[in-house]
Amino acid sequence: MPAAALGDTVNVEVSFTPYPGEVGGATEVRTVAGRVELVLNGVPMLDNPLAASRALVMGTGPSGPELSPAFWLPLRALQPVLRRGPNLLQLRFTPQDGRIRYESQFRWVVVSDQTTTTTTAQGATLSTNQVGEGGERRQSQGPVTFEHRFEAPFARVEPWHSDSPIQALEAADRAAILGVLAGRAALFSPDFAPDFTSAYASLAALPTDRGLRFDLPAMRGERCLERGHAAGVRLAAPALDQVRLITTGSPVVVARGVGPSLFRPANLPGTEARLAALPEDAGFCFAVATGVLFPPQLLLVKGPGGQWRALD
Repeated sequence: MPAAALGDTVNVEVSFTPYPGEVGGATEVRTVAGRVELVLNGVPMLDNPLAASRALVMGTGPSGPELSPAFWLPLRALQPVLRRGPNLLQLRFTPQDGRIRYESQFRWVVVSDQTTTTTTAQGATLSTNQVGEGGERRQSQGPVTFEHRFEAPFARVEPWHSDSPIQALEAADRAAILGVLAGRAALFSPDFAPDFTSAYASLAALPTDRGLRFDLPAMRGERCLERGHAAGVRLAAPALDQVRLITTGSPVVVARGVGPSLFRPANLPGTEARLAALPEDAGFCFAVATGVLFPPQLLLVKGPGGQWRALD
């Protein structure tokens, strides 16, 4: 019998594993390489490579083998695009080799803030904070898309959630968005000494409800950003023809680079070797911090006064 009442939902987690198909008696399988794209409520959120790896065979359920995830994401990390009402998540996988046939396992679980303990007929005690789960399995050749509709009572309510969708961008909008990108790039501009105070302040202002927290005093003590800049890392703001501005049928506009990066690298000669020579903890700190400050894409919304700002 349950030993604890169900608590509040605090997260929804999704996982995905593409694999060749038949598992037989194997304890692990090789996964399929490709790209994973994630769209939440019409807003493109992720477009990441998925390398081939090994997935453990955890057991067998009614619909087939249960595999450890090749891709896993707590949806709380997708704030502030989450809504407290209905949400629609779309996961699209494109295999690297479009000729092969493969099988995909897509799963989701609802996580509570309380643990529920049950006793089986054999007397074993089981504890979990998962209060709901489900999934789908498909055989495919080429791209495959899964959809999951869910509620997110843990989502923050943002003032712009009730704004009208942005259907088109005027020249003034594009110029203002380029100004936002230029301001971000100025944190590591090649033209003048960067303002590390502003960069650290940007990290300090990040919301703490997405599973990532920075120890700013420790980072400043270790000169995390300064050491990367001293190694030669520089960034330049993109020009208009180097940016794709994507309307989403919502108040959110997505800024992506035409190439692999939104912000143009402008590193000094020898930067790669100097970065590699940094102590491991300093290099890791710099990589994580700059990955957050200069992501592959930025989400932007327009304020009531017409000012554009990034959704960090």
